[in-house]
Amino acid sequence: MENIILNLNNQIEPIEFISYFFAELTYIIGIVLNLFLFLFFKRKTNTKRISDFITNIVLILGLLILTGIYFNTFLYSNDYEVYFLNNLLTLDKNILLTKISTTLLLLLFSFTHYKLNRKIKTKTPILNSILLLLATTGSLLISSANLLLTFIFLDLSVFFIYKYASSMRIRKYEPYSPDFILLSMSSSFLFYSFYILTLFIENDIQTNIIKVCLFLAFLLKIGLFPFYNYQLDKNHKTNLSYGALLFIYLPFLGICTFDKISLYANFNSYICQTPIILFLLFSIMIFSIFALKQKNLIKFFANSNSIFTLIIILNIILFGSSNLNINAGFDCAILFMSIYSLLAILKINFNINKINLNTIKSIFFYNRFFALTLSILVLFMSSVIYNDITKSFMEIIKNFYLFDSYMYISVIIIAFAFIMILLNTLKLIQNIYHFDKNTIKEKFKKRTTINYVVPVFSILFLVVKIFL
Repeated sequence: MENIILNLNNQIEPIEFISYFFAELTYIIGIVLNLFLFLFFKRKTNTKRISDFITNIVLILGLLILTGIYFNTFLYSNDYEVYFLNNLLTLDKNILLTKISTTLLLLLFSFTHYKLNRKIKTKTPILNSILLLLATTGSLLISSANLLLTFIFLDLSVFFIYKYASSMRIRKYEPYSPDFILLSMSSSFLFYSFYILTLFIENDIQTNIIKVCLFLAFLLKIGLFPFYNYQLDKNHKTNLSYGALLFIYLPFLGICTFDKISLYANFNSYICQTPIILFLLFSIMIFSIFALKQKNLIKFFANSNSIFTLIIILNIILFGSSNLNINAGFDCAILFMSIYSLLAILKINFNINKINLNTIKSIFFYNRFFALTLSILVLFMSSVIYNDITKSFMEIIKNFYLFDSYMYISVIIIAFAFIMILLNTLKLIQNIYHFDKNTIKEKFKKRTTINYVVPVFSILFLVVKIFL
């Protein structure tokens, strides 16, 4: 490996290509093993447990491989950047760190949602195969250095999220979500149509207008349109795993996408930048109002994460690619993955379909550690307790304020959004510590130790990172 890194060039041999993308190859091997289990051992009692074990081992191996490559590049190369397949794929230190982040997110998802995916009618090996396909397409998306290829991998990732959720449905021949299908197809149609137009247009003004349309197609694909997004699909209220992938993993993948395409897609022109900034600020306002009104916890956290994602994307549009974007996006993803891990505990123990404010009413009096952990996480989310997310957003807001005399408006809108999140957070905490004998919950009886490990890790991670 040291020799490969020390002798970087664009003429990559097959063995070198495999060494750089060995993590993706490991995911493919895991997919093959899961499909083998499904085809030949699906009626065996322990098939689901074996499939979960294989999937987690594969994701851990992928994480270790990517980490190993990163530290090798850190030790043996100062300027590490390699191109593959005529510059369609690229690899550098930042890309490796981003790949590590996405793999870690999927590993935490697998740890904390496996009990929800072991129902009698659920085909766990198929679900795990799709999860590894998500890891593969996400990793290739981060490595892609072409606008069209980036959208194709994003399109595939969204499709695999849908397949993951639809594989858990009970009614075999019913479409899982017509709304999801229509939204995803609309975004794909818009992107490919406008992308074809770019091949025939040379006028700068028209090109910038088309860039705005392509940008909006990307936003539509990751579900960040104010009134037309994946929250229209009601299935995420009852399928927590679906919600976690749709409202945590996909927005983080969207941040990685925009951070990547900002390197080769210029958004700096006035014609292009102004409408995008206005649309992002309008979206932040709408999602903040939605966040205030939500009693359903899944939708409340989905709206909150959408606000954070839009703020980071706005930073990308104004200042381009930077480590701050990925760092803030990953912090938010870890935070919300931890919150969803606690929601999974509720779903596993109470066997409920929808999780709203009434679900957690008076929960402190019999589940104090759960109540304390959830309270800390939502106070992190609303920045009442200072943490690395607060630190990152303060840096972003300072950049906005110093960017232009008119950007003070964005600071006001972001402050408004955080106030809306805080108001609903206070309602949530009030319900946790509300005392009513008729609403006091029983102690959790089912073992969910890993689901507690992730939030505790998240709290320590977000506090320690302040000093790094």
